[in-house]
Amino acid sequence: MPTSSAPSLPSLLLAFALLAAACGGAAPSAPARAPAVKGAAHVFGPAEVDGALRDAWKAAGVTPAPRADDATFLRRAYLDVTGTIPTADAVTAFLASKDPDKRAKVVDELVRSPAYAEHWATYWDDVLMGRAKMGAAIDRPAFKDWLVGAFTARTPWDRLVRDLLAATGQNTRVGADEGEEKVAQNGAVNWTLRYRDSPQDLAGNASRVFLGVQIQCAQCHDHKTESWTQDDFRGFASGFLRVRAEAVSPKAMGQKPFVVVDEDRALPRYAKNADVAPIAKAKPRGLDGKELEAGKGTRAKLAAWMTSPENPWFAKAIVNRMWGHFLGRGFVDPVDDLRPSNPVVLPAVLDRLAADFVAHGYDLGHLVRTICATEAYQLAASREADIAKGDPENKLWARFHLVPLGPEELLNGILLATRIEDAAQRARVPKVEQLRAQLEKQVGFLFDVDEESDAADYEGTVGGALALLNGGLVGNGSRAVPGTAVAEVLSGGGTDEEKVERLALQVLSRRPTDAERAAWVAYVEDRSRSAPPAPAGRNEARAPRKGGARSLARLERRSGTTDPRRAAYEDLVWAWLNSSEFAFNH
Repeated sequence: MPTSSAPSLPSLLLAFALLAAACGGAAPSAPARAPAVKGAAHVFGPAEVDGALRDAWKAAGVTPAPRADDATFLRRAYLDVTGTIPTADAVTAFLASKDPDKRAKVVDELVRSPAYAEHWATYWDDVLMGRAKMGAAIDRPAFKDWLVGAFTARTPWDRLVRDLLAATGQNTRVGADEGEEKVAQNGAVNWTLRYRDSPQDLAGNASRVFLGVQIQCAQCHDHKTESWTQDDFRGFASGFLRVRAEAVSPKAMGQKPFVVVDEDRALPRYAKNADVAPIAKAKPRGLDGKELEAGKGTRAKLAAWMTSPENPWFAKAIVNRMWGHFLGRGFVDPVDDLRPSNPVVLPAVLDRLAADFVAHGYDLGHLVRTICATEAYQLAASREADIAKGDPENKLWARFHLVPLGPEELLNGILLATRIEDAAQRARVPKVEQLRAQLEKQVGFLFDVDEESDAADYEGTVGGALALLNGGLVGNGSRAVPGTAVAEVLSGGGTDEEKVERLALQVLSRRPTDAERAAWVAYVEDRSRSAPPAPAGRNEARAPRKGGARSLARLERRSGTTDPRRAAYEDLVWAWLNSSEFAFNH
């Protein structure tokens, strides 16, 4: 809790109940339209997707949910496109706008923003590198920087994947000036280096992530239910063995610089490895069975085959993944398993969206705009019986899937809603720039979720929930410490009604309903007449602090209060931050 004097249980229950009841839709806005893309033929856009979905809903006897209100759409789009919630000013401006195309325009602005590049670099860094600890040969920040650069430059998806699969150069800037030969730094090679001792795993992951083909099972035996054989796997994986990674400074401490170069044959050391030797002997070929031309640059040839417009999996794999990210479930579930025996929902829609993606030059921004402009993406997250009756698992997207926020989204949302980073700077917390990194590790460990899964219910851990409820991030962020959002609103003057609305816009990204406003103001007035609370921070002091919590401890010395009105506002914000409304993308 933000103070040692906790609000009464009935008051908190009332606050949570009102939050839960506030998810109803407002009057529908005008339909959004995706901006036209110059120089590209129209193949299959939002209107065609909407028509196909309406036909599917009618055939299944499903009545779709009502259209989500503007505030809900804006928060949803911010989280999905940029990985954070909107500012209070952004919400206010969006709600005030009468522009019938404002939904499409705000998505276009988000796609063009630096936050888009940062968010998708984080997403793909997590997909490709995972959360496991890396050895000294891997420069994880350099890999992330390469991804940020690629998304900032709006690199087409096919080129980005080719550049990654066939990357050469030095993995890090560390040691770049050593030696006589200068080698260009290329952060992309860190993905290859991650698998330098197990290139067969690199092949399996490349196929799964970029083609949606789960061929890794054929590494040990012919697939039991699909057509893939060991020969298929060995021929495909063989293309990834013709590369050499050499340490530039073998005796370097800490980060070790490596150079990755192509070779015209598999390295001799692979012949001594029983698991890899059969792969090294195989002739490189694509999963279509066609052999690749021998010689140097085999990886580049394999990458060209993988990203070709004629490849039956490449475009569909990314379209399916992106649809799953934005709609909560892909046309194929899970998103990286496009096998014949795994049923596809509306296969014609997936095929035609993939063709449209190719026609628009593999432009991920165009794909994002198209998905966000569909009727399905703009529906409310209703659970009414008449919607679920014909499609209980919501496979036809007749309502928006409730999805728990991932670690990045949750942390970004808390930091923006509370502005605790500003408070830490004003309190002269040392190394504020390291605070976010510390908090990312803690929140990632506690709240990591698989956003490609299709779990029916939220599966967050009790420990994670308690850590958020009682931890220093939310506890200090919800206090009126100089620099936080609570402090700014309370010092800005105005009525309690106006302060409650400003804080709700800041934290919940919406205005309160009339019933909520009345209940929350009544709570503030009731607490104001109560006895002053004890100074804050007493309970938290008993628990050991680690990482980011230790850095935030300095704020506790400035957060004590004997003002019950201020404590009431702190309690409201604390309750909002711990509500399901804040923790879910709806």
